[in-house]
Amino acid sequence: GLMSDTGYNRLMVEKPFGTSYKTAEELQNQLESGFSDDQIFRIDHYLGKEMVQNIPAVRFGNPILDATWNKNYIKNVQVTLAEQLGVEERAGYYNTAGALLDMIQNHAFQIVGWLAMEKPSSFSDTDIRAAKNTVFSKLKMYDEREVVANFVRGQYGRGREVWQKSYTEEPDVPADSKNDTYVA
Repeated sequence: GLMSDTGYNRLMVEKPFGTSYKTAEELQNQLESGFSDDQIFRIDHYLGKEMVQNIPAVRFGNPILDATWNKNYIKNVQVTLAEQLGVEERAGYYNTAGALLDMIQNHAFQIVGWLAMEKPSSFSDTDIRAAKNTVFSKLKMYDEREVVANFVRGQYGRGREVWQKSYTEEPDVPADSKNDTYVA
């Protein structure tokens, strides 16, 4: 009963979009059975942050930056998403997602897409997505051995401030949780 015969029907899906490639593909297939691709909007609320929204304007709107924003002038890019808060009331969600699903596969990759993509032929959603997908298709996929060698995962502990709890002291987080809250 969500679809109407009149007007324009849209569906907005906020991350995480599945918990693996397989579940994301299953979700995509289910969505496509009821909606056309132009009715499905996959969003990441992090892209609504003012600083993130300024990336394309600064990058592509400044002729000097536009001409020098490439591998000939930039050797290394590091994206840091640091928060001062704990999980607060999000523990029920966060303990099932962790930093990899909550921050890396969504927020960080979207920022990497903006930073590394070629200038799209237009700033339409489809051209931006195509430019980002070109970047994503060139990212190295690590096997389990390479993940262990190249990544660090951890969990925040009690801070120096009296008010800061460790992750396992947050409400609704199991005391024996091994969920990652830090990824590098």
